[in-house]
Amino acid sequence: MSVAEVQLKSIPQWQLAYRDLVDGLRAHRIWMTMARMDIRQRYRRSIIGPFWITIAMVIWILAIGPLYSLLLGVGSAQFIPYLAMGIITWGLVSSLLLDGAAAFVGAESLVRAVRLPFTVHVLRVLQRNLLIFAHNLLAFVPFMLVLRIHPQWQWLVAIPGVALILLAGFPATFLLGTLSARFRDMQQMIASVVQLSFFLTPVFWDVSLLGEHRWVADWNPFHLMLEVVRGPIVGKVPDLDTYLKLIGMIAVLY
Repeated sequence: MSVAEVQLKSIPQWQLAYRDLVDGLRAHRIWMTMARMDIRQRYRRSIIGPFWITIAMVIWILAIGPLYSLLLGVGSAQFIPYLAMGIITWGLVSSLLLDGAAAFVGAESLVRAVRLPFTVHVLRVLQRNLLIFAHNLLAFVPFMLVLRIHPQWQWLVAIPGVALILLAGFPATFLLGTLSARFRDMQQMIASVVQLSFFLTPVFWDVSLLGEHRWVADWNPFHLMLEVVRGPIVGKVPDLDTYLKLIGMIAVLY
């Protein structure tokens, strides 16, 4: 055993974790550059690049929006913005979980070749998905124009909501990424859970339909994440209880 390994073993785990976090934050140029490169690499030979995701979201909303507005008995002018922001926000949440599970497995060659703080790989995932979420917001613009939805000051309340989702994504990526690196079946399990959660979470249906069983959604962490972003956009700013529940769940993750 080398001298460096002996010295590392003598340092408390919390100090090693703190050092890794600080070093990772200081290396912001690295993970920000890597995140942009990931997006370019994924759509290297595509003409419109990552905007294919945005176009797919617009088509999906146009396809199921009018149908479910009829099935649920809700006017299209009210339902489509609710659906659009739900799908866009769900894209951020689900991508953080799926990409988070592959954070270390996908960067295996880099982890073995270069000594970087593990936090760099986690922040790389968060930055990449934040950039994709930012341009996916453009999918909401056509519906704003058609339905004559004007920006409101309360929309700014959605920004802290996005920050809370990223705060939750940081420990979740560390946890899921570590488990997936050790147990390779975890990625398939997480993908199945995310797919099931899409239907159990009020993405395209209203929570009021649960009636007296509304508490099921009120304690669904995915629903809380959706509401702190979608709520201000569709005119329903979440109450303090929603934020406290979400912050409590984030604290448990940490």
